[in-house]
Amino acid sequence: MAQTTVSPPGSGADIPPPEEQSIGSRVMSYIFDIRFLGVLGQIAFILLLLVGAQRIFSNFGSNVDKLGRAQFICRDGRFAYRCAYDFMDNEAGFDIDDTALDYVNTDSFWWALTNGIVNTFRVGLLALVATTFLGTTMGIARMSDNWLVSRLSLAYIEIIRNTPILVQLLLIYFSVILALPDIKEAVQPFNLPIFLSNRGLIMAWPQFMSSASIWIAFLVLGVIQFQVMWMFLSRREEKTGQESSKFTWGLAGFLIIAAIGWIVSTAVAENEGLLIPNSSRIDEVEDFEKLMLARAGINHLSELAELPQEELDAVTLNVCVLRESSSEANFVNRLASEGIPFKISRNGSPAKAMAKYRDGSCEMFAAPKSVLAAEIATLETPTDHLIVPVKERPLVWSIPRFEKFNIIGGLLLTPEYFALFLGLTIFYAGGLAEVVRAGILSVSKGQTEAARALGLSEGQRLNLIVLPQALRVIIPPLISTYLSLMKDTSLGVAVAFQEVYLVSQTLMNQSGRALQIMIVLMIIYLSISIFFSAILNWYNDRVVIVER
Repeated sequence: MAQTTVSPPGSGADIPPPEEQSIGSRVMSYIFDIRFLGVLGQIAFILLLLVGAQRIFSNFGSNVDKLGRAQFICRDGRFAYRCAYDFMDNEAGFDIDDTALDYVNTDSFWWALTNGIVNTFRVGLLALVATTFLGTTMGIARMSDNWLVSRLSLAYIEIIRNTPILVQLLLIYFSVILALPDIKEAVQPFNLPIFLSNRGLIMAWPQFMSSASIWIAFLVLGVIQFQVMWMFLSRREEKTGQESSKFTWGLAGFLIIAAIGWIVSTAVAENEGLLIPNSSRIDEVEDFEKLMLARAGINHLSELAELPQEELDAVTLNVCVLRESSSEANFVNRLASEGIPFKISRNGSPAKAMAKYRDGSCEMFAAPKSVLAAEIATLETPTDHLIVPVKERPLVWSIPRFEKFNIIGGLLLTPEYFALFLGLTIFYAGGLAEVVRAGILSVSKGQTEAARALGLSEGQRLNLIVLPQALRVIIPPLISTYLSLMKDTSLGVAVAFQEVYLVSQTLMNQSGRALQIMIVLMIIYLSISIFFSAILNWYNDRVVIVER
């Protein structure tokens, strides 16, 4: 008996072939076809892009006509858009007070802009590090079992997050930093080499000597050794199943190599010298102690503190140095370590220092041997003078100290720089604290209970169990925090810190080329965002959990 197959309702058997469908049915089938809609959407998007690009170029052309063709005149007098930035080779004509690079107002616009970019990274990168530390600390404190610590961190987070950053920045600058005492009454916390005044923050700072390149090479070798040791011990752990102190062994090897590099670089360094008259009878730096004892008529340097100020000033050494040179820190540290009183005369060039040395204003001139060898030839009787070698270390500390009515040495963070740094750090640390807290809370309580069952301390629980897992949640919003912080360095304009935005604004006023400079400024901020996004996204891909 033959069986008849009945198609279920709504199946393809009820749909007539295309040639039997009406035109309206065909149109409706295309309209509701997802593939057709996708192609149509792509065509519409491309058309919108073309229309948008046409409007942008049309607007650009109209703006160029309003600004005038003089904006795009080449050096030979021709008109061409490719000459839009020829004016950047002109002299800047303005000063930049706080910069890490050598700059004078006769430098080009390009060099002034470069200094602005460097200042942006100077304050931004330091604020990133401080924000990470402060935000992580506050996020952990927010979850503390101690009621006072938890409430204080909560108050900090709520106040900071709900107050505009510009208000906080102006408050820090005008009500805190500028309200500090004058330089003569600078605050020195815990008697450390740190001075706070209305001129900013002055603190001890390391300076690399010429022999530092040898020591840095040993440091790089130590880092390589650390990685090799870590890989070797990790493989041994996999084979034997016995735990090894990888970090301890790697760090010990690094410190040994660093110490050897320090000794080697110190032994071979012969670049620093001291120009003195032969009549001083100084053959080496150690002879200064005998000279001071003979001058003061005492038996021990500790007795200098008992001398009247007039007698002490009479026996004090007068030393000429080059301004902001590492030779100053190297020689001054030697004299200070031996307790020898001295006065420093800073000069902008070797010629000025030698002029003071000739007229007797300075008893000696400390500088690199190459500089001294060139200058000693300018003396009338070079044989009456001697270059004494001064031992140097790869790294010396420039220690700030009072001298007359000012503080000399160390690193100066100007009030504008310091205010912007504090403002960015305090504001973004409040947001980061909540990100850290959310990441910690994302780790299940079972992980914490298991850690405590194993007898781990709270510090070990955080470092070994909680924070490594919380990082996978923290990193994505952390990227946004870092990007916002770097872009908000432009708020330096509120406190007159000459970062890239303020420098660009000055360039616009000097040149009258707002269009070209704004394009460059947009490219700079876009490059900064792409740079940090690429690095942090790469790290995020490394720590993300791979699901199967």
